[in-house]
Amino acid sequence: MKLLYTKRSPYSRKAQVMALEKNIPLEWVEEDLIRKSPQLLEANPLGKIPALILDDGQSLFDSPVICEYLDSLNDTPVLIPSAQRFAILRWQALADGLMDGTVAMYLEKIRHPQDFNPKFLQNQENNCALVLRYFEEHLSELADFSLASISVACAVDYINFRFPHLNAEGMYPKLQAWLTDFSKRPSMQNTVPTN
Repeated sequence: MKLLYTKRSPYSRKAQVMALEKNIPLEWVEEDLIRKSPQLLEANPLGKIPALILDDGQSLFDSPVICEYLDSLNDTPVLIPSAQRFAILRWQALADGLMDGTVAMYLEKIRHPQDFNPKFLQNQENNCALVLRYFEEHLSELADFSLASISVACAVDYINFRFPHLNAEGMYPKLQAWLTDFSKRPSMQNTVPTN
């Protein structure tokens, strides 16, 4: 199987961490989202990553679907246990929403470096603060290793990568300590975003 990805995508990273934790071999194929390859456009007509190309040529996208599929391949470990399924998927949705807002801020600044929309950016930063505060206050719900904790770690680490001022030292101390510990996992260390 091939995972089409970029080194900076928190969505791709989530799928990569899932595969590494479950010992599922994937060929990682880096994509250029400015010059999208025919392989990417065939795998996902939206031209978005991640996209997973299965051994039979079929493809799956985007990260929630890929993560569900990867979890179905083996049970070592089960990262979306049925008893907590909807709680875990809810956490994933919240973390993905945080990623969406952070990516939108980054794209706004890239596309309009001189005349970006300050109100839009402030609204997104306010949303990020609300979500980070929620994470800080509900960390006990992430005690078990699952897709929920993977999703939150990838989202918060992406903020640290793109907008570190939103998660400066001391702002969310419990969350930062949790992420520092979680980031010691080899799957996280092998997928650190790079420019």
